[in-house]
Amino acid sequence: MAAAEEGKAEGKMAAAEEGKAEGKMGAAEAMEVDLSSLSRSNPFVEVKFGNDFVDIPSNADESPAWLLLVGVISGALRFHRFRVARSGRISGQSEDRLEIFHDLMKPQGCSSSASAALVPDGRSLCLLQRVEKAQTDALQLQLPAEEEPPAEVPLPPLDPSMRGRCMPISADGHIWAVSATYSSGTSFRLLVQRLVIEEEEGAAAQRWEQVGPPFDQHCKFEPSLPTIWGLDFLQGYAVLPGHGREGGTLILLSLQNGLFFTFNCSSPDLGWTKVVQTSEDKDYVPILGRGLYVQETNAIYMLRKNVIYEYKLGYEERSLKIGTPMEIIFPCVTRSRAHGFLTHLGSGVMCSVLMSTALPCWQDHLHAII
Repeated sequence: MAAAEEGKAEGKMAAAEEGKAEGKMGAAEAMEVDLSSLSRSNPFVEVKFGNDFVDIPSNADESPAWLLLVGVISGALRFHRFRVARSGRISGQSEDRLEIFHDLMKPQGCSSSASAALVPDGRSLCLLQRVEKAQTDALQLQLPAEEEPPAEVPLPPLDPSMRGRCMPISADGHIWAVSATYSSGTSFRLLVQRLVIEEEEGAAAQRWEQVGPPFDQHCKFEPSLPTIWGLDFLQGYAVLPGHGREGGTLILLSLQNGLFFTFNCSSPDLGWTKVVQTSEDKDYVPILGRGLYVQETNAIYMLRKNVIYEYKLGYEERSLKIGTPMEIIFPCVTRSRAHGFLTHLGSGVMCSVLMSTALPCWQDHLHAII
């Protein structure tokens, strides 16, 4: 599942943590969850609207404040759309179905995972799809200002050295692509590329360039980790504005072995730095997909299975440190069969979307709990 928030829209595509829909569409951030185990040829998502609301005041603002996109992979990628009011009420298409927003053109082969990130101009998404037996497919999904279909624009291919799971990350005014792979039985390698836009003969030309040297780290691997956290060594990330040198932006990577590393977007030649962990135990749950940094609490939040985790941040001798995660909520979905994402809408409001294949009707419909 890939997901993207949408924000304020006043005739143009705009990125915002908080904004009004007004019948048009804007875009904000994006994250992903792998649903490669689902194999229906034409999936659609059902959600019950108008039910199970608790403690919504009678004078609450029911006007749509946010638009969200959520995509489900089943061979190809389909985006659905729904709205969230400031009261927390969810609305979508009639007949309890999430509105179909766009079917992504199917690449050669079958997509096994996809990730998305907002392009800095706020008008499009950068999508990276991992295609079976092929390198990662990169494209730009342009989001229209009016009720027009989105446009798919191919991006240059990533360098073949970017193997395994690659994630696009929007940070510091750029789009970055990051990969983390085993380079041997006792070490791993981190690589980062940046999407560069140049003017050539009056037209914009795009290319990926490697930023900083490859980072190789020796590490002991637990054979059980792929069974616990999945096969991908790169699990997730978070963007930390203001945490870098002189107030710059850090990209924090979360790896399968429970380690965290940061990359300074403003000083890429500094390479990667290991994050200090406040505990010696093995309670560090890897961040899955895009973790959400909230400045007010100085913490990262992420959803894994049916649990939301909170990672508090701090400093130790000027080095970033991360505490063991706190479990702050347990959404009512069967843990072993839950897929979902969490996104920050702003003003202290988060939204989670969970899909469970443990429900007896999942063979015919995917049901979303929002």
